[in-house]
Amino acid sequence: MSTEKSKQEENSNELYTLLTTGWIDVEKSLPESGKCVLIYSKNGGVSEGCFKNPGFFWEQFRWNATLTDEVTHWMELPKPPTCS
Repeated sequence: MSTEKSKQEENSNELYTLLTTGWIDVEKSLPESGKCVLIYSKNGGVSEGCFKNPGFFWEQFRWNATLTDEVTHWMELPKPPTCS
């Protein structure tokens, strides 16, 4: 049981670190075109999406949250969970 709890705490800490330090300002860098990332908009909406170039636009998909304002930041998707 303690090993399972330890793994959960490790995953939780990794996610917290990613979410608090992993946001990249779109003014500084953009993801490669077509790569799935998390995107954050000026109004506080968070969604999965990708940057499309040519065209220079963001495409949102797979979430119910709607981005109604410009994308200001993005980050890599977290690693998928491991199944035991």
